[in-house]
Amino acid sequence: MPTTKTDDRTALAAELERIADAAGRLADRVRQRENEGSVIARILRGELLNLDQAADVAECSDEKLRKHCELTAATNRPLGIKFAGRWMVGKLELLDDLEQGKIDRRRGPDVRQRAEERARKYEGWARPQEPLNIERAAG
Repeated sequence: MPTTKTDDRTALAAELERIADAAGRLADRVRQRENEGSVIARILRGELLNLDQAADVAECSDEKLRKHCELTAATNRPLGIKFAGRWMVGKLELLDDLEQGKIDRRRGPDVRQRAEERARKYEGWARPQEPLNIERAAG
């Protein structure tokens, strides 16, 4: 029995859905790999912000974000991590939560874009200082 155009289109649509699902799973694994590493490594890569910085990015109070960190701490997707008694907020998690309206009523790609623009000023905040050059200091 010869295949029809409808059969070909159905098979193609099914294959495209399978590829899209596989791509989504792969993207999730890549994101998980990017978030691996020590807290210090994440800070140095600019992936974590302190509460004051995160509050500035989110245009809300640090207390609101602290409460959100505590509420999400035991979930499979926490907003931040408590390190040395202080909350450090994941920048990508914060941007995602802002876009999805989880922080307050604001939501959408435009909210995320404006927050990303505010976050740029903190990109290099945790870069380690240059080691002291003893020869240059002595001379």
